[in-house]
Amino acid sequence: MKVIKRAKHIWGNEAGSTAVEFATVGLLAIVLCLSILEVGRALHLANELSFAADRGTRLVLLNPEVSDADVEAEVRAHLRMADIDGLVIVTTHNTLDPQTTRVLSVSLPLTLFIPTYPFQSFRVSVERKVPTP
Repeated sequence: MKVIKRAKHIWGNEAGSTAVEFATVGLLAIVLCLSILEVGRALHLANELSFAADRGTRLVLLNPEVSDADVEAEVRAHLRMADIDGLVIVTTHNTLDPQTTRVLSVSLPLTLFIPTYPFQSFRVSVERKVPTP
């Protein structure tokens, strides 16, 4: 009889249930907040790269004979980030289309803050196609 009363007392005891519920819900809330921050960082980086690529594109549109080095310098000058290690700027000339184009690709790696996430780093890329005469 004592064992049955003791078992009923243990199963009926709700002490600590709030802590367990908070641990599960709190973990999900923290992961959700960190994920929102990471998406915001990725979008900000894509916006910065897009602005810099647009400046390089504008330079090519104003002066089609500008060198690739000048275009790369223009793109680097308009990136307002302190850390641009791993920045890749590629300018290619495409003559296969009916009209000759110049393709400007800008990419930068983004390392995530979330530990143990399967994709710790990926590249954010922007590409612009500029018609040239």
